[in-house]
Amino acid sequence: MPDVTDSLRVSTARALVTTGALLYIPSNVIPVMTMTVAGKTEQLTVLGGVKELWDSNLPAIAGVVFLASFVVPFLKVVALGWILWLHGTDRHQGARDSIHRIVHRIGSWSMIDIFLLSVLAAVGQLGALGSVTAQPGAIYFCGVMISCLLAAEIYKPRLIWESRSHTAP
Repeated sequence: MPDVTDSLRVSTARALVTTGALLYIPSNVIPVMTMTVAGKTEQLTVLGGVKELWDSNLPAIAGVVFLASFVVPFLKVVALGWILWLHGTDRHQGARDSIHRIVHRIGSWSMIDIFLLSVLAAVGQLGALGSVTAQPGAIYFCGVMISCLLAAEIYKPRLIWESRSHTAP
């Protein structure tokens, strides 16, 4: 029989996924960095950075950044939302368990984008030649990643296998 702690886990995970979903929009609309190269300053969103890489004839890197910074965070929010939407039902338990394990496993890699932005900002200070500085969109992006990371950690896979029929009325 689930206890209060389990109910709190589910409620907290739902709140975190909702937070991640709400932060996903500004994380992709507000610039995540300002890049200055040879006197030309440009504020870049995640997709702006992908476009810049594509225009610089780096399609493979643009593809990796698009997947890691745009698609994967979106899929994590959707996957966790779906898992929590179906919480307490017997529907798709095996699939939910597998998806949760995947989301949980890739969670530790979620912050690599922010790590790379930090490294770029630290070493990207080239004086008159160029610089990279983080912008507020990076904080929203961190919020999405941290929300999903915590939600996947708090919501334990065993909760998937408990149905409503086992809960108190």
